[in-house]
Amino acid sequence: MSTAMPRAERVSGMDAWQLYQETGLQVGNGMSLILVDRSSVIGNLRDYVVSALDNRMHLMPAYRKVLYDPWFNLDRPMLVARPQIDVSAHVTALPMPAPGGAVGAAKALAAVRAMHLDRREPLWHMYVLEDNDTDHAYLISVVHHLLVDGDSAIEVTGCLMTPGDLSTRPAMAVPESSTFPARPAAIARDAAARKARRLRRLPRLVATSARVLRGKWAARHLDVKAPRTALNCSLSGTSTAAVAVLPLADLQTVAQRFSVTINHILLSCVGAALDGVLHRQGRRPQQPLVAAVPYAMRAADTSDYVTDGIGTTTVLRVNLNTTVADPVRRLLAVAEHARAVKTVQEQRGVNLFRQWNEYAPGRAVNLLFRTIERFGLAERISWPCNVIVSNASGIAVDDPVFLNLPALRFHPAGPLYHGMGPSVIAMSWNNNLCLSVTADSRHVSDAAAITEGIESELATLLAAAR
Repeated sequence: MSTAMPRAERVSGMDAWQLYQETGLQVGNGMSLILVDRSSVIGNLRDYVVSALDNRMHLMPAYRKVLYDPWFNLDRPMLVARPQIDVSAHVTALPMPAPGGAVGAAKALAAVRAMHLDRREPLWHMYVLEDNDTDHAYLISVVHHLLVDGDSAIEVTGCLMTPGDLSTRPAMAVPESSTFPARPAAIARDAAARKARRLRRLPRLVATSARVLRGKWAARHLDVKAPRTALNCSLSGTSTAAVAVLPLADLQTVAQRFSVTINHILLSCVGAALDGVLHRQGRRPQQPLVAAVPYAMRAADTSDYVTDGIGTTTVLRVNLNTTVADPVRRLLAVAEHARAVKTVQEQRGVNLFRQWNEYAPGRAVNLLFRTIERFGLAERISWPCNVIVSNASGIAVDDPVFLNLPALRFHPAGPLYHGMGPSVIAMSWNNNLCLSVTADSRHVSDAAAITEGIESELATLLAAAR
């Protein structure tokens, strides 16, 4: 640490959870695969990326933060922002896997997905893949969920996508109101204050939880139980990934014809694709598949949170109705259930998922996941879902750029968890819905089987809509 006393920032319970759940095979990184036009770059693309990131580093405190968890720390880990970092150490050029293009880049994405970030350094990395032609290249951005959740994600993404020379802009510092001196006495005081605050609010949280549980009983007809499938398995450590681009115009045609949303269409297409994969494997369950869907409760009550600014994202469990044969009827059934569970969650008005995460015991959580991994227990546990499906907020700008390079495609990608199935993440980008599928090799030998199923189901729905 520098001679000037650094300031520490305590991570939220939800962010700490991203650390606690990490094991040798379970990695808590978020990723993005970006197709860029590099024709304007003269010389080495990696050097350009290093320079462009360095040009913005003073505007991205999240990219300068290092995990700090000394032995005397009695509460959750902390982050300490470094004044400067070696950007070059965070950018790596990778050879493009055969056959190149989106397929080769997806192979690189699958390999990168299983890599842990160095906890002694800021938890992010950028990979550069040059394609065979001179006009296009792929960037793989890897950031630990600990660093970019909620407001910080918007801050970082906005900075990376802002065009022009940003080197002269005033530096952005971490607000002092959310930090404290990173010395033992201050760390101990902050830990004691937070533990006392959590203890004081526990009776109120228990009462709120009881009220919510009573409400859940009234809505129990909406509860769905995910069947045990070949998708609900322990991770092997080897991954497969694939990407797809769905035209927004086609999605909107289907949405308008059947009075559904793009999210509903995505869920229905994912369900049909997974159902087809399991059918070909001879492992199709008799019960419908269930998706875990991250959902931002913008009206959630955050007044009693222990840590401010942690976001309000919760998880909905949506029935994919894969036992319904007709594609249109299946889409309408998915939409009906998704709307109902969303309405119930909004009526509850609180996000218990985030609030109880403030009490998660780190060592116990980590031991739990390591035990599941060590003894291969995922196959013996009843999991809440068969797949994770997320449609992230898109970027509504014309001709988007990334590090001043025209960004033609932007595919977000998520982590994999023991027993939770593949991960399907989508984002609206440049008049398309860009999505990625990441899966363990035990889920499916090639994730392209899932993306092809999604594209085929959308084509079927589009034909029915016309």
